Amino acid sequence: MKNVYWFLFAVLLLISCDDGDLIVTDFDFENQQLQWCGNDDSQVLYNINNDQVHEAIAFRFTYNTVEPGFLATEEGQIRIPLNAENQVIYRVFDGQVENDYFCNSIPPVSPQVTEEYRSTSGGEVIITSTLKNATDHDGDGVLSEAEGMASERDTDEDGIPDYLDIDDDGDNILTRTENDVEAANTVNGLPDSDNDGTPDYLDADDDGDGTITRYEDWNRNNNPADDQNDEGLAHYLNPEITDSFQVDTFRENLISRGFRYLVTIENLSLVNQGGDGEQIRLENYELGFIDSPAQQYNPGEGSEEEEEEEGSVEDQ
Repeated sequence: MKNVYWFLFAVLLLISCDDGDLIVTDFDFENQQLQWCGNDDSQVLYNINNDQVHEAIAFRFTYNTVEPGFLATEEGQIRIPLNAENQVIYRVFDGQVENDYFCNSIPPVSPQVTEEYRSTSGGEVIITSTLKNATDHDGDGVLSEAEGMASERDTDEDGIPDYLDIDDDGDNILTRTENDVEAANTVNGLPDSDNDGTPDYLDADDDGDGTITRYEDWNRNNNPADDQNDEGLAHYLNPEITDSFQVDTFRENLISRGFRYLVTIENLSLVNQGGDGEQIRLENYELGFIDSPAQQYNPGEGSEEEEEEEGSVEDQ
């Protein structure tokens, strides 16, 4: 375990400058996954270590121009200047630090802070958001590249490209379901029930009986897969059953997606609050990362709803 306190102490013995500043190149907590409390007015990202030395580092800030808070819902970057309101705080304690330490409305009496460093103005925190499922955007088991992402292929012409469509051919059978059936014939390793050279997940008539799969929905519940014979074979895969039921409604195209937010800091300067003016300066520092809650998103509507709520935080 690379403990920040002892690392800084060792560097202090080895490196000093004429002006009394301590200049180091890096310091790290072993666990890079950050914790978070916040609302649209106040946020705190923090990391706590209780391995031998009890310590914590936190970035407390106000940022509400991106909803909700700093959790951007698109890939990109936001930059937050360090100043009197937006601060990085490093603390060493005399005992065990609870995980919700920075989320309490009133700072706890115990443990007590024995060392504290706070950032000065001039630096900048960069939060970079990346999509966690960037290789399979709709989570249907087919890679986005194979679903024609580059050309925005839209097999069922519903306005949603295949790589964002959970039902590529619009037959009300999910792509994942169509690729999870046993079939004697395959194309590129994927089921091709009627052996016509088109895999089921791109074929509007999977069994080639002349009745489109969407119309082989006997109970008309927008899911032909649950209409089966006594042997468990779905009617839409049985070419001997051609009964047709006009169904012109479609399943809602909800996909689940989440983002990872990498938090880095440029030109970080931390000042000891004990009165001696000792400083720690870092040109680039990776604070850690945080993952957003999974979100349900309909690419056809551009709407998303978070599945989890944020916490709360008060200034400490």
